[in-house]
Parts: sequence; structure tokens; C-alpha cells
Amino acid sequence: QLPVEPLLDAWRQLVLAALTPAAQASLQLRGNVYASMLHFLGGVRKLAAASADENEVRPRSRLVAGALDVLSNSTLGDRLLETVSADAADASDAWKTVAFSLLDAVAALYASETRPNRVVLFLTHKNFFSSYVGALIRREDQALQLTLQPDPASLNALYIYEAKMAFFIRLAQRQDGADKLIENGVLDVLADCSFLNMRPSASSDAAGFADAFIPARAERFHQLLMPALDLVLALAAKIGRDNVTVWMKVARFVSQHHGVLEAVLKEAALPAHPLSMALLAEAKAASALVFYVARQRAVLDRETALAGSGHVGVTSLHLPMLALLPKLSSSRSWFQRLAPTNDVERAQALVSAALYDDEDATDVERSVFGQQASDLVDAIVQNAIAYAQAVTERPTGSSRMFRPAFAWPIEHNRESDYLPSLALLVAFVRQSLTQITRGRRARDEKLRLAQNSAEMTTADLRKLVSASPYVEVSDDLSTVQMRALASVLLTQQGRRIGRSTSMLVSTVEQALVLLWRHLSFFIS
Repeated sequence: QLPVEPLLDAWRQLVLAALTPAAQASLQLRGNVYASMLHFLGGVRKLAAASADENEVRPRSRLVAGALDVLSNSTLGDRLLETVSADAADASDAWKTVAFSLLDAVAALYASETRPNRVVLFLTHKNFFSSYVGALIRREDQALQLTLQPDPASLNALYIYEAKMAFFIRLAQRQDGADKLIENGVLDVLADCSFLNMRPSASSDAAGFADAFIPARAERFHQLLMPALDLVLALAAKIGRDNVTVWMKVARFVSQHHGVLEAVLKEAALPAHPLSMALLAEAKAASALVFYVARQRAVLDRETALAGSGHVGVTSLHLPMLALLPKLSSSRSWFQRLAPTNDVERAQALVSAALYDDEDATDVERSVFGQQASDLVDAIVQNAIAYAQAVTERPTGSSRMFRPAFAWPIEHNRESDYLPSLALLVAFVRQSLTQITRGRRARDEKLRLAQNSAEMTTADLRKLVSASPYVEVSDDLSTVQMRALASVLLTQQGRRIGRSTSMLVSTVEQALVLLWRHLSFFIS
């Protein structure tokens, strides 16, 4: 049982400590208190996640509610937000990062309320939104460009950016936060940020500067690009289909950073180019963004009107999107291009994910690293097929004709490559149906064993528990403890397989729509 009241008293004292005259007079003291509050809220989030599936009220859920009450039922919440928000805007580099991280944690705490997020209301009332968003282009753009130099003098700007964008992404998960970010011009600002167009070449890290304490240039750019893409995607999910003005802003972001998005999509499909988790994550985000924008008929009509003017936009990414499918959907040969790029990935490549019992799978495919990469590839394929379905819809009154495709290759100079070929779609559906059958069988078996862990031998229990990359297990666990832990792990694995299989079923349905459009062409 958790000692809830003493923990809540400690939280209350931390909040009060940040507001004392001594803390208000010393940024260093205040920042250290912020760091302690971050550790506390991090523990609260972990406890809340651990009890997410519990139906009964547990002490840990009372801890979350109690921590929120400390801020909500007095003036402490607004006073704390006033201090932390000001530090996020004006403090020195290191403490600015801590302040944004604390704002993110406090926003997550307030997000458990059903009413509008108090952090959003406060930042709007005090005009902090425009300050935070505007600083991206006024002050931070140039500093972030400097972090991509071969030998940067400092990476503080990168760390501030990551903390700020994590906070923005948190706010964008709710409609009120997304609306305020858009209203304060975050899409326009991100479209105008020059650092997002400074993608280093694949060979730029091979020669010259190397420092164990500074990430490679490609890794630094990944840290800049992914938060921007994730934020735009989070905002896109909250935009109504009829909000043409905002969709035009998203389309402008795609146009302004067209070269980067095109390079990501092409490298993911290029057989000679190595695949990394970073590249797959970028390709997943880029393909999702292209799909979202391509569904907007007003955007496509505008780009059609601008054809021949030199404008590049989402329609210019059509062939790179289609080229992903023959390289990633019809076979598992892409695993031959996959390689870990850091110590964490190399360690995960040695740990079995224990999701499927596939005798034909390689060690990499069975590993945690391989399964994470496979999930990313499945999402990329889903985005590409959903995109193909969206752009082949014939709107009412349109004279555009459907053009069938039969052959495997997709050449960049062939106008006929308008959608995935018939051969590719058939191969994908056939392979996917086998994978769905195998996944459902594996899911059912995992969930059955989770309810009947007594059937497992001690050796099997130790193998399952010790292979989990997500838990640290003591060597002296009793058999009863191992069975309890094995039940939790098997349930998690079964649910993960179920989610992956459901996503694949949805993708197959979209592929069948494209197959039907081929058939319908000849019937009509």
C-alpha cells in the first residue's frame, strides 16, 4: 500500500518551495525545485500507467487526484504556472529546458480533468502562447541551425526546442490546446523555420568531426525534424475536414519542406540505402502527413491550378509515396537493409520479443529491435495504401479517369504509375492474410496462457520473464511471482499482437478497394 498522504504532503511542500521569496530571488534554487517536482510527477505518471487497467480505486490513482487537488483547490496552481511560464519564456538555457518540461508534466496532470485544460486557459489569458510560438522563428531558428554544424559550440537550443515541442504536442492532444496553437500561428512559424530544411547528407558524418558526447549530425537533425512532424500530425488530427484555411497552412508546411519530405520517402524506398529506426520513424510521419493533406480536395485543386508555375507540394510526392509499396509491402527483404545505429538498438537486437513463434524468421526479425522496426514499416505501408485509395477517389463532376497499372516497377518518368499495380496488391493481400491468421493464432495463445500460467514450466517462465526488455527482474523471484509477472507480460504481448493485426486488417480492406477499382475499370 502506498503512503498517499505523506506523498501528497511532500508534493504540496515542493509547490510551496518554488513560491518562497528565496526561490523567487534565485533562479538556480527555483530550477532545482522544478527538477524535484519533475521527478515526483514522473513517479505519479508511472504509477498511474501501472494501474490503468484496474477497475477499483487504488492508492496510486488517489495519488494522481490528490496531486491535482493541491493545484486546483487553491491559488497555488495559478501562482506556480505564473512562475514556471515566465521562466520558460525568459530563463537561461538550462533552466528554460527544465521549465518547459515541468509545464509539460503539469499539463499532463491537468489533462485528467474533463473540463478545459487550465494550462491552456492560463497561457491564453497571459499571452504566453504567442511568446512561445513566436520565439521559434525570432530567436531559436538561427540557434537551431547552428546545432547542425559539424562541431557545434552548444546544443542548448536543441534541448530547449525538444522540451518546448514536447509541451506543444501534449497540448495538441486536446481540441482546446490544438485550437490555441493554430490560432497563435504555430503552423505558419514551422513552415518558415529554416533549420528543418538543413537535412545532412548520409556521408556528412563519415568524415571530419567525431565526439562521443555529441550526437552525429543525422541524429541531431532527427531530433529537430520528428517533433515538428509529430506536432503537425497532432494538429492535423484535430482539424475538421471542412476547415480549408487551416488545411492550406498544413499544405504550406509540406510545400516549404518538400525537399526534406521527398528525401525521407525516397531513402526509405531505395534498395541500396540502409534502413535505420530513425529513418523509418521519419518515413512513417512523412507518409502520414502526405496522406492527411492529399485527402483535402481543396488542396489538390489548388495545386492543380498552380501546375506549371514551379510550385511543389503534396502532389509532387505522389511517386515517392507509391515507391514505398513494392519495397516494403510485398516481402520482408527490407530486413536485409535494417541495422541498429546505437547501443540501445544493438542491445534490443539481441533480445527476443517473444511475440511470434515463426521458425522461418531470422534472429533480427524475432528481436525487440526487429519487431519495433516491423511496426513502423506496417504503419508506412498502411499510410501509402490509404493515400493511394484517397487519391484514386473520383469526386463528383470530375473528368479524371482511373488508370489501371499491372507491372511491378514504378518508374519516376511514367505518367501511368498512378496507383499500386495489380500484381503488387495481390501479393500484398495474400501475404497479409497469412500474417493475419498467424497473428490471431498467436494473440489467442498468449491470452490463453496469461489465464493459465500454471501450464508453463519453470524453465519457460524464466525464459519469458528474463527476455522482457521492459522490466528489470530480480534473480531470486519465486515461482509464484514469476507466474504472476508472466501473466502480465503475456497479456501485454497478446494485446500488442491484437492491435497490430487489427491495423493490418484495415490496410487489407483499403487494398481490396484498390483491387476493386481495377476490376471496376474493366467491368465498366
